[in-house]
Amino acid sequence: MIAKLDACRPALLGLLAVLLAAASARAAVEGGWLQKGARKEVKVFTSRSKADKREDEIDRRGKVTIRRLIPKCHSDWGNDPTALPYFFYQVSLRTDGQFPVYVDNAGLEMTSEEIFKYPIIYFTSHFPFTLTDEEVQNLKKYVERGGTLWLDDCTGSGAFMDSVPQNVQRIAPGSELKLMLRETPEFFDLYNMVYPFDGVPIVGKEQFCRPLQAAYVKGRPAIIFCPNDYGCFWEISTPPTALNPMGEGAHGYLDEGGFKVRDIVYRFSINWLFYTLTH
Repeated sequence: MIAKLDACRPALLGLLAVLLAAASARAAVEGGWLQKGARKEVKVFTSRSKADKREDEIDRRGKVTIRRLIPKCHSDWGNDPTALPYFFYQVSLRTDGQFPVYVDNAGLEMTSEEIFKYPIIYFTSHFPFTLTDEEVQNLKKYVERGGTLWLDDCTGSGAFMDSVPQNVQRIAPGSELKLMLRETPEFFDLYNMVYPFDGVPIVGKEQFCRPLQAAYVKGRPAIIFCPNDYGCFWEISTPPTALNPMGEGAHGYLDEGGFKVRDIVYRFSINWLFYTLTH
């Protein structure tokens, strides 16, 4: 899929334009999505039996997901297990189910050929990491073919963050991690895809309020690093309900602003998703 992604971008842009227009209209009404009650859950794939494989492939066709990565080094890559499922739940909720998504929360080895099926792959951890030469070569091939690697520092500081620059340099030699600021023309769209933002979202402690960073490959932002631990904001401890569509946050120390803070992160993350798919 990734090998053909650049060729498919015009059609994808057309689809997203329609969906973004609809989503923007809904987003303009503050809190409007909260008033609409329960929505159907995003399809979650957990089965790996041969009997289910064909049916699963049909259900996934034409839909977007983000797959987690498993490195060979020591890592808690699977932490915050509800983060991606409920991020996509919010995407579906806020677009009235018109943006086609699904969830497959199983991890993929960084050296796997399967990563080439997905436009976005995601790696998070608390620990420092050093990629093997084989992992670097596979990820390098992936981003050169049009895929995007999301890196999310779990805790918003520390060892994972410190490991990012040298590993990015190995995947994209000579690239520079640029701060994705609203006032920089090439990143203006990130702050206006669906929800308008005047700048980097303010979500409590300073360590969670830093701009995303992007490394370019072949003229596009192919590696995007989030130093703000957005996965912990997406994470929930109780499923959403009609009266509480965001569920309860799983990390109380991040929830200083209550639902308002988590709503801000969901909004900006939706911008990030659509920005990635169109740039």
